[in-house]
Amino acid sequence: MGLTSQVIPPLFCLLACATNLVQGHRCGIVLTESIKAANILTESKTPCTDLTVADVFAAPKNTSEKEILCRAATALRQFYSHHQNEVCRGAAAPQRFHGHQHVVRLLKGLDRNLCSMAHASLCPVHGAKQSTLKDFLERLKTIMKEKYAKCRS
Repeated sequence: MGLTSQVIPPLFCLLACATNLVQGHRCGIVLTESIKAANILTESKTPCTDLTVADVFAAPKNTSEKEILCRAATALRQFYSHHQNEVCRGAAAPQRFHGHQHVVRLLKGLDRNLCSMAHASLCPVHGAKQSTLKDFLERLKTIMKEKYAKCRS
């Protein structure tokens, strides 16, 4: 039994609509998770947020959103890779070390989400300009919230 020519267009439309719905839902989940992680990190009282990271948001105006997200992921990866085995200043006490591990876990999750949104995993990052991790995350949160608003509309 074959498909008639009248059935094929509606099936194609259903498939296209379902794909857009799933991608939109996925977009919302990744962005919500990223915003939540950035909120937790910026509100935490860890010394890690005072350390510096490459300021990838100072890119030229013609830089694409995907390129900025990829650079942000790379900058975060460089940050937590460098500080993963070295506890942030002032976090040497046992109760604060657990907090440091939680920060690294959140940064890794944020890195993963940014890579999935950028569809890339490694982009060049020039560390000439630096900002604190807290400022970096605040700017990233702003971008994520704008992207979330676009995703929902």
